[in-house]
Amino acid sequence: MSNYNYGLEPGIEGRGTSRLRFILIFIAISALTAALLWWFWPDNGETVPGKEDSGVKSTETSGVVGNGTGKERDEKKAQVREPVIPHGGALNDEKKSVPVKSVLQKEDGQKQQTAAADPADPPLPEKGIVTPADRQGADLPVVPVDRVVTGAQKKDLAQAVVMLDRKEFGKAEELAEKALSGVTEHSAFYREAWRILTGARMGMVFQGKKNPYVVSYRIRSGDSLSAVAGKFFTTVELLRKRNNISGSRIFVGRQLYVVPGDWGISVSKKYRILKLFLKKQNGEKLFAVWEIGVGRMGKTPTAEFAVSARVRHPDWYLPDGRVFKYGDAENQLGEYFLKLAPSSAPGRPLLGYGIHGAKDESTVGRSLSSGCIRMRNADVEALYYLVPTGTQVSVTEE
Repeated sequence: MSNYNYGLEPGIEGRGTSRLRFILIFIAISALTAALLWWFWPDNGETVPGKEDSGVKSTETSGVVGNGTGKERDEKKAQVREPVIPHGGALNDEKKSVPVKSVLQKEDGQKQQTAAADPADPPLPEKGIVTPADRQGADLPVVPVDRVVTGAQKKDLAQAVVMLDRKEFGKAEELAEKALSGVTEHSAFYREAWRILTGARMGMVFQGKKNPYVVSYRIRSGDSLSAVAGKFFTTVELLRKRNNISGSRIFVGRQLYVVPGDWGISVSKKYRILKLFLKKQNGEKLFAVWEIGVGRMGKTPTAEFAVSARVRHPDWYLPDGRVFKYGDAENQLGEYFLKLAPSSAPGRPLLGYGIHGAKDESTVGRSLSSGCIRMRNADVEALYYLVPTGTQVSVTEE
């Protein structure tokens, strides 16, 4: 039994003292309870005494703040923290207007910055857009002024166009080479003449049977398409295309048309020109010239590369994890992609660069990519078939 008596048990001495003690304890507990309720009870927006130094003021969820002046109410409203907007989500509170526009604009800016840092090219600007650099002429290739081009040269080039249209490729090549004699390199006439000459040689390579660039080879026992391609420094894809082969099966004794290679590529950032060289025993011959687009603000690195992979219908992988499959409207790589790997890196890793087609061919000749080299789609297709893996690519400023 307890030694404490609160006057609840009759017949025990000290009943008066026990009742007084009980009353005092009850009063003390009631006072403490009232104090706690007063301290923690919502204060209707008024500053809670004893909390002035904390710098934190509470407000009602309705947004009406205390009884102060209008200025004080505005100041108190300003202290209400804006709700956090979850990524990709939205608030369901219809009572409050949330300023989400600035947040979304910031997220869009971050996405654009991430895409712009991708060496495999960001989304293209709208077709026909003119940048400030365009207006100043800084975004256009350097095109030297032609020396005096004779009437005979112009006539030869015009006739070469006619021969090319007739698919008389050998004659077109001859006339275009004649028109190029003594012409200023990279000038407007030079570019046009090389466009015709390159077209003539592509016709000879892909359609001709007897010309300086095509040889015949009879399949022997133990041969395969890959072995023949390796022997002649060409590609399996070109062997299939030239000889109408759908798979990999070949037969002993069959004659193949082969385009012997050993190619080299040179890219000029200044003139926005890609040159394809055919290496021979007596030196190398400039075989084809194409116009290209390069990276904005010098983002195409000056370095020595090698073609490390040749991809048809490439998917576009971005560093942030996004993937745009071939055929997706956002995929900027076109039909073909030649992946480049550095063979002599100038003090930094050079990964993710390549040569590919242009979704908007008006960008060819300009500096709009994030480092990749853009070509017209028909041009990069020809390059894809001609050059095998391992082909050296030199990117220079000049």
